[in-house]
Amino acid sequence: MARTAYCKKCNREVPPGDICPICGTKLARTATHAAWVVERRPAADWMCWNAVMRWLVPAAGAVLILALVLEGLTGGAEAVERLFRGAFPLTVLALLGAMVLLVLAVLLLQGKELMDYVVDSRGVHVTRYLPEPNARKLLARGKSPALLNRLDPEAEHPVLRLEERDLAWKDVARVQLWPEKCYLLFYAPAWWLRIPVRCTPFSWEDALSYVREKLGRKKTVELPEHLRTPAEKKPAARRRTGEPARVAARAPERQAQPERPAPPDWTEEPERPEDGVPEADPPENGEAGEQMKMEF
Repeated sequence: MARTAYCKKCNREVPPGDICPICGTKLARTATHAAWVVERRPAADWMCWNAVMRWLVPAAGAVLILALVLEGLTGGAEAVERLFRGAFPLTVLALLGAMVLLVLAVLLLQGKELMDYVVDSRGVHVTRYLPEPNARKLLARGKSPALLNRLDPEAEHPVLRLEERDLAWKDVARVQLWPEKCYLLFYAPAWWLRIPVRCTPFSWEDALSYVREKLGRKKTVELPEHLRTPAEKKPAARRRTGEPARVAARAPERQAQPERPAPPDWTEEPERPEDGVPEADPPENGEAGEQMKMEF
């Protein structure tokens, strides 16, 4: 696995985790990273050709357009037409072929180099080293031979650090994948290739996991679909308009309970007989007394 952690106390790479397995020191979150080294030969690497052609082709096109404009201003459209009928197109093709051969020769003189890649929580970091450096390799790279003074004269296999490049996650605008060659291409801005990262079969998934973790939720970054992280659904906030609805929902429950009978009201008047039914006259005192005597 390419993912490791760096322990500051031990000053060495250790397996990732919360605690260093060697000294027991607690490791910081930023200590975990993915790091690997790749050897490349610029003459056989398409990204080296791409870096050269991005400057060479626009420069050649600008020279060609300038020549056509000057010819048109001096001789008009007929002069431009005569220019294409003559040997001008073959001359342009010959110059382009000569430039390609020159670039190939320069890349062959550069020899091999070592690319140290690190992908961590801050971004992407690339360091380029030149093993067994000499003046020829440095001149072919446009470097001064005075850099050889930095080498340790006692080193058996000297290695010279040539270049360091860093790209923060916040600056990345687009990411493209080239799985056939194990390449991750980082653009900033979206139309300019900033850092091509060449992975190994063991570091490919680790590098993709960092890209998914740091850029997967950013809608402003152009990513392949399988690197997108689905957005988490947040719980809906309580609304004030929902309170009356909950109160209204509880009202039917209260109405469903059986009602208790109301106590009788003794203050009400007795019911009167309906119309058409004669009301019995109250018995007189004498008749009431005779009735009581007969009963006894």
